[in-house]
Amino acid sequence: MAGEKIDTKLSLSLREGTVYYFAHHSLTSTEPHYFIVVNSDPIKQKVLLLSVVTSQIEKVKLRRKACLETVVELTPTDLDLLTKPSIVDCNDLKEIPLADFNSRFAANKIKYFDKDLPAAFRKALRKAIHSSIMLSDEQKARVAKP
Repeated sequence: MAGEKIDTKLSLSLREGTVYYFAHHSLTSTEPHYFIVVNSDPIKQKVLLLSVVTSQIEKVKLRRKACLETVVELTPTDLDLLTKPSIVDCNDLKEIPLADFNSRFAANKIKYFDKDLPAAFRKALRKAIHSSIMLSDEQKARVAKP
C-alpha cells in the first residue's frame, strides 16, 4: 500500500458504520450483499472488517441458536437501503486489506451509499462482536468497545 493512493471518495467515506454493496468470493451466494464496516479506524488499521447483511434470518438464527447475542437484526426502517428484514452474524466478519478494497472501489466494483448505519445499530454490532467466542482477539481489538 506504500505508494498506492487511496481513492478520494473512499477515504472520505470509509469509517465505522459505512455501508457498501458488492459480491464477496467467500459467500455461498454470488449475488452482491450489503456490508457494514465495523472496525473503528479502517484507514489507519489498513484493513476493513466487514459484517455481512443477509435476509436469511431463520438460517442465521438456527446456525447461531446457542449464541443469539452475536446476531443483530435490521429492518428497512432501521436502514432504508434494505428491502426486507435482515440479520448480521457478528461471528463471521470479512477481512479485506485496504489496498485490495481500494482497487475494487476505484474499479467501480463496490457500490457506496452516502448513509451510515445509525449509531444505535453500530453499538449493537460492537456489542455482538465483543460477545463472540469465534472471533480472534486481534479482530475484536480493531472494533471499538460497545
